[in-house]
Amino acid sequence: MTKQYPEYDIPKRSIKDRIFSQRPSALIIEGLLVLVAVVVTIGFLVPAAPVDDNRDELIAELQAIVAAQEAALSNAAEAVQAAEAAAQPTGMLSASALKNLAWSNLSNEEYRAAIALYSILIAKGEYDSNTYAARGYAYSMVDEHALAAQDYSVVLEMEPGNLMALNNRCWAFSEIDHFEQALADCNQLMSQVPEADYPFLNRGIVYEKMGNMENALPDYVEWIQRIKQQVVRNDNLVWQDSLEVPMSEGAVYFFPFSASAGQDVVVTAVSSQRDLDADPLVVILDPQGQAFTANDDTGEWWDSYVNFTAPASGEYAVVLTHAGGSTEGMIEVSLDVSGEITLGNEIAAYKSLAYRALMSDDYVAALANFRSALNLNGQDAEAMNWMGVTYRYMGEYETSLNYISMAMRLDDDYALPYLSRGITYEMMGESSASAADYYHYAMLNRSRSFYHSELQGDSQFQLPMREGWVYSIPFSAEKGQTVDIDVDTVEPGFVDPLIVLVGPGNRALIGDDDISRNEYDASIDGFRLPADGQYVLIVSHAEGGANGNINIDIELNDPVPMSAYEFGSGCSDGGY
Repeated sequence: MTKQYPEYDIPKRSIKDRIFSQRPSALIIEGLLVLVAVVVTIGFLVPAAPVDDNRDELIAELQAIVAAQEAALSNAAEAVQAAEAAAQPTGMLSASALKNLAWSNLSNEEYRAAIALYSILIAKGEYDSNTYAARGYAYSMVDEHALAAQDYSVVLEMEPGNLMALNNRCWAFSEIDHFEQALADCNQLMSQVPEADYPFLNRGIVYEKMGNMENALPDYVEWIQRIKQQVVRNDNLVWQDSLEVPMSEGAVYFFPFSASAGQDVVVTAVSSQRDLDADPLVVILDPQGQAFTANDDTGEWWDSYVNFTAPASGEYAVVLTHAGGSTEGMIEVSLDVSGEITLGNEIAAYKSLAYRALMSDDYVAALANFRSALNLNGQDAEAMNWMGVTYRYMGEYETSLNYISMAMRLDDDYALPYLSRGITYEMMGESSASAADYYHYAMLNRSRSFYHSELQGDSQFQLPMREGWVYSIPFSAEKGQTVDIDVDTVEPGFVDPLIVLVGPGNRALIGDDDISRNEYDASIDGFRLPADGQYVLIVSHAEGGANGNINIDIELNDPVPMSAYEFGSGCSDGGY
């Protein structure tokens, strides 16, 4: 959403020449914008009048750059072609009609034709600051940034405080390597609108283009702090090497990973929806949590690419958000860590290799690497737990339970084994044992408890979820009623819901983590309630994700007659 600043209407965008919408607010021309069905003949195309300004050497320098660029005017034929189907010559059009026609071309991305028409208006003396601003924008969109900077300079002479012109001239200057002038424009933006976020992104991009990452990083971090609306932690990147996540306004993703000193790390963030073309920004945090390196754009598109050598062993993090080009779309973020494993971080490296093997269904390699970690430290509860998880994936449930139980004995405060064992019990069909472990995991892992008002009948609602949050949601029911419960995550956040149904007497009855290995939503279908009284649905999260919103859908169904099998299942061998 566009942020409104006092007395100005400035889009919250970066300095990129694509940043403004098709109708930037500073370019709006008075009157209705109508399509005029006319075409300009060649004879009425008048070249732009040069800017006459001897007060500042900057204009002369810009003109020299323009003269040195062979392609700057070589595409004038495009403007002629775009104007050739004229029904009337421009001389027969009023200034208002010319402005409307120019705006129509600009809005339809016919930039050469727009430049020609704005140049006619300037030559006729029918111009104001908006005319130069619009032509500057068109010049930027055809990569003639020196001409764009020249037009924006004229706008600023007419209106020294024009934020749009400062913003766009900063970009134009940076594109022709006039970095000091670009920084001056960014700094002036900051002084005029200190509450704004986009100047920090602007200046960070300029510093990065200068190769000054030391100064770019604080600006990128400040940009993230100011625009963040939702922070999502996802620990799966290190296992899967690449993930696709939805990007939206203010979304910030946090992907931790381990690396040893001297290892080479490559992180890429690529827009996978070219029709939306989200503009990723990647910042890398070092083991101390400090911004270490970053990238906005690399290559033809707006994709980000970071390549570095880890200076120390420890846990790093990929911070992924958006720059100003576009905030909507899917981003595929990839991680590759290569090179030798150094002493001091061998256990973490073995576990990282094991996780990746496990996610690739290479169970032999996973077990081998977890064993290597345990050979170095037999008290590593994490490696012991994941040994058990690997055996569960292999369908060896009893062996799985043995390793997971050993992990519990190694560390009483380690919550994850209860989740792991709960999943194993659930897969074995032991619902009550599974529910007890899920409940224990939620209680050990909780950071905050929330108590929902008692539900009255069927209910559908949405709740926020964060790391360690646990909701208790009560409802009353009768013996024999069945209950259907569905809990799923809401994008752009990502939550891996965990649910437990607790019955009268505070006994965990049934729970669920994932619908399947690849579907993180939780569901309990058609569970028959064993007694009259109050039940409590416990809602928390598992390890796949904990930040976002969740949808909760609870449906109570009337009691149905028990089948003969169900009726007789409680009898002794001598019964029915």
